[in-house]
Order: sequence, then C-alpha cells, then structure tokens
Amino acid sequence: METKLARKLNNLDDALSNFSDALTLEPTSFQELVADNIKSGQIQKFEFTIELLWKTIQAFLYEVDGVDVVTSKSVAKEFVEACYCDYPMYELFIQAINDRNQLSHIYRQEMAESIWSRLPEYE
Repeated sequence: METKLARKLNNLDDALSNFSDALTLEPTSFQELVADNIKSGQIQKFEFTIELLWKTIQAFLYEVDGVDVVTSKSVAKEFVEACYCDYPMYELFIQAINDRNQLSHIYRQEMAESIWSRLPEYE
C-alpha cells in the first residue's frame, strides 16, 4: 500500500520533471503572444511545483520525525533545523516560497517578469 509520503514524492518527481522540461523552451524564439504564453506556463508550473515541494516536505517531516507544521515557511524552518538541508538551500527555498506567494496574491507584469527570470535557479 502506497503511503501518503510515497504518493507525494511521486507527484513531486513528476512536477519537477515537467517544470524542468518547460524551462527548456526559450520564449525569445517565438512571437510575442506565444512567448508570453510560454512564460505564463513556466510560471504556473513553478507555482505548482513549489506548492507540491513544501507539502511533500511537510508529509516527510510528519512521517519521519513526527513534526506537525502547517505553513510553508515553518516547514522550511523545521527542515533546515532538522539538518535535512543546508542554510543556502533553506534560503533558496524561502525565496521560492516568497516568489510563489507573490505570484499567487499580487499579479503585476513587471513582478512576474522578475520572478520568471529567476526560475532557472529553482530547477
């Protein structure tokens, strides 16, 4: 029987692969309308992947360490404090969460472009 964590890990693996594949497209190779849609798709895949990432880590912390945390940033904090990642990775995780939150709650074209330019860092 597949555990909740195993299911989340499989889904995360698929999402990471999909996100990575999406980033292989170079929007500047296309007309403006198509390029804009490619960027939007890449951003959406990023948002989805970050959401799956923190929820998978949340399930991992609960299943492995019995730690029950409910917010993305508290998950990141517990993950680094339990020595599952180093501080630079923690900082990148927090930056990704902040970028995802900005995209989900406040949409401005210039902000989206700025975050889009950082997507390869999260691959």
